[in-house]
Amino acid sequence: MTATQWRTFLSDYSSKFLNSDYLREADSEGTDLLSEAQREAGWLGYEPASEEAILAAEERLGVRLPPTYRNFLLTTNGWNNIGGLDLLKVDEIGWFPDLQAELLGWWSSPDMDHFAESVEILKRCLLISVDWGGSGGNWLLHADSAGENGEWTAYEWWPGEGGDLEDHDSFAAMALHAEDAIS
Repeated sequence: MTATQWRTFLSDYSSKFLNSDYLREADSEGTDLLSEAQREAGWLGYEPASEEAILAAEERLGVRLPPTYRNFLLTTNGWNNIGGLDLLKVDEIGWFPDLQAELLGWWSSPDMDHFAESVEILKRCLLISVDWGGSGGNWLLHADSAGENGEWTAYEWWPGEGGDLEDHDSFAAMALHAEDAIS
């Protein structure tokens, strides 16, 4: 997806989310998922990240980010509530083992040997989301899976539910999947 395509997709996503049963239910329970400014603007995102900020993150992380994720960041530097998670700003993303060392350690324990293959994947994933709601969800980008087009395999993972990594061909494919869940 190009930055222009992201802008269209995210505008549509914002509109669907703002009119969703999910948001109405959260509002009725007194849960503030969005700021008043986001509601008024009809946009769940933020100002775009600068190319300089993206380059600084790539330097800090030692990798070039996948094209669809870079274009997303050039459209909005983070996102409020997609797939039940918030997407981090470019200066907040980091390697999963650095940001979630305790969780990785738990899933790496000897009694979790059935999860060993997934642990190896997690060791080379960027964590790009935060779960303020506490349900334990993660959106991840796997650096060692870059295709010829530069895209990385994207994973959705809900360890609190004991779930396996759910793979998607790219960050864009994962975002499109999340849009399908809005009601």
